[in-house]
Amino acid sequence: MPATHSKVVLPTTSDYWPEQVILDMIHAFEGMTLKKVFSSKYTYIAIAIAIAVRFGANYLMRKRRRNQQNSNQRQVERKKSSSGEAGLSTIRKFWELVKIGLFNPNQAGEASALRYNTDPAYGREIWIMIALAGLVIFQSFIVNRNNSISGDLMASMVARDASSCIYKMFQISGILVLQSLVNPSISSLIETLALRMRKNLTMDIHDRYYTDMVYYKILNLDKRVGAPDQRITQDVEVFCKQFSELFMDLLNPIVEVLLYTYELSRLIGSGGPISIISYVVIAFGVLGMVTPNFTKMSAEVQNKEGKFRSIHNRCKNNAELIAFYAGEETERLKIEKQFEELTSYSDYVINKNFLFGVVNDYFTKYSPHTVTSLIAGVPVFFGRLRPLPKDKLMGQLRYLIAVVAFEFFALGKIIELFRKLLKLSGMTQRVHLLYQVMDELKHGNSENINFKLRSSKQGGTGGEILESDEIKFDNVIIKTPDNITLARNLSFNVGKNQHIVITGPNGAGKSSLFRILGALWPLHSGTVFKPQAQGSNAQGLHKEIFYLPQKPYNVIGSLRSQIIYPDTQLKDGWTDEKLKTLLDDFGIGYLAGRHADGFDGKQDWDTLSRGEQQKLAMVRLFYHKPKYAILDECTSCISADNERELYGRCSKNGITCITISHRPALEKYHTQRLVFNGMGGWKWEAIKSWTEESSEYELKGQDSSIRDDKEEEEGEVEATNTETK
Repeated sequence: MPATHSKVVLPTTSDYWPEQVILDMIHAFEGMTLKKVFSSKYTYIAIAIAIAVRFGANYLMRKRRRNQQNSNQRQVERKKSSSGEAGLSTIRKFWELVKIGLFNPNQAGEASALRYNTDPAYGREIWIMIALAGLVIFQSFIVNRNNSISGDLMASMVARDASSCIYKMFQISGILVLQSLVNPSISSLIETLALRMRKNLTMDIHDRYYTDMVYYKILNLDKRVGAPDQRITQDVEVFCKQFSELFMDLLNPIVEVLLYTYELSRLIGSGGPISIISYVVIAFGVLGMVTPNFTKMSAEVQNKEGKFRSIHNRCKNNAELIAFYAGEETERLKIEKQFEELTSYSDYVINKNFLFGVVNDYFTKYSPHTVTSLIAGVPVFFGRLRPLPKDKLMGQLRYLIAVVAFEFFALGKIIELFRKLLKLSGMTQRVHLLYQVMDELKHGNSENINFKLRSSKQGGTGGEILESDEIKFDNVIIKTPDNITLARNLSFNVGKNQHIVITGPNGAGKSSLFRILGALWPLHSGTVFKPQAQGSNAQGLHKEIFYLPQKPYNVIGSLRSQIIYPDTQLKDGWTDEKLKTLLDDFGIGYLAGRHADGFDGKQDWDTLSRGEQQKLAMVRLFYHKPKYAILDECTSCISADNERELYGRCSKNGITCITISHRPALEKYHTQRLVFNGMGGWKWEAIKSWTEESSEYELKGQDSSIRDDKEEEEGEVEATNTETK
């Protein structure tokens, strides 16, 4: 009879198992005898192929698993390497900040270095650290001496030796007096060191922050540093305080561990220190497994605190406008949303700290008491303390327990130091990022300034600003930090008394032109000619070229300070009487009489009306008497008579006006105009004649290019139309 085969079910272990091939072969043999099956040479070949496929598949599976394991191992090694590199990077950043705070207080400029070198307290930080180290070592020895005498006192009391007890009490009293002097001295030195470090770091940051307009660029061009004011005023303080405490927390346990390890070895042999160190190693290993990422959490909490503070400041600075719109509910929702993010993350941090706190307290606070009794009890029954008489045993046991307890306490502080180091690491990252961005901005290599980065990638060489008696733009491209081209090949010039008015829709590039002129934005390409293009006054619009915005900037200080800003002293030939005359010319002479101190009187100048503020800014303009005045909608809140007075005085004093305005009526005070069309194009024209009914212009230059973002929009529209067709 023909042999019958039941259906075979093979175990499936993976997608690589070739069971279907074997099943198909076996089912093909049904209805055939074994003799017929194995009598054909092709059958043997088929079976051999099936076996080869099976073992080949298993080999491929094992090879794949080995490759996967090797890949995982490489990833783990890369993560470890990356973690190690991050740790070394943090140490390097920490050392750079410490060098500035302690050893090299200022690296920003000769003037700042001179200020520090002439400071009578220069270099005091090192002496403070030396004194602090000496006091910490002295404190450890007097505490140990106090414990030793306390043990002797216990022995004298057990022996009922009254004279010895009295002598030991006097010794302890003297040591307590020393301790009462040492501990406050250490606290005072720690606070002084933190204050000196904060002063050095803050002054150094100020020298970098207020150089080369870094304060502007860090807020408007490179936005990696959120809330720089918080990093300067708060994070630096926290960093210095944590470092000063860390110096104490690091030195004190090291001295105590060395001291009490020696004393423990002297009392009961090497077994005592080995037992304690073994316990600490185990505790440290367990703590390492439950320790959260304090560095990341600390930095994130500070970041969210900064955002919460910033949004509150924004509401404070715009309180009047918010009140006009009755927008308090909207502002409250925004603030509470930010506060909710802060509190939610704080809850997350609290939960993360809970498990660590439980394990940390067990190993560092409570378990050591039991271990101390065991370590002290073993030599009493089996070791060196066994043959001692009762009084000596009590004294030695009292001292031994104190030594073991302080040894544990010192090792516990070293473990606790690990968490403090991680928190300090978070502050180090925040403060160092501020330094990093400031240095990049100062040297012009910030990767976050998009158009500079793209320009360099495309091989652009950038433009240049040259010295000239007049203002001239030659083939200048104006780009925003978002890499949007506002104007191409911009070419025009403004000679002496050739007043020009600049018009165009919002976002067309009117104000951006002056950011280029004042070197607030890097020049992408082309050449700009202007007075005082070199030297310390090359940046900004405040000397030969003076800028008057629509909302004037009011400084904190006296009325005189408002007028002469950014100067700090009156120029030669100027007196308060001349300033009063200038105020009277614009109808605000009464400001000098509002305060009993006259021009020295101080008040909140932002409380003045917008018209009064604009007039005060005009007084500031004629005090400085520049060659060019950039008037950016600065007459929006004054009368037509005051407006006429402004332009008449400018012509009389040889000040050439460059006016940004949407009002055609101002063209009568100018001889030429520059019109931006909002699409990237521009038109430069001479004003031949002007009347309220009609005006006549003569074309002097033109460009009809289209903005980059407009090109993208048109491209999208064209693509959509093509798809529709």
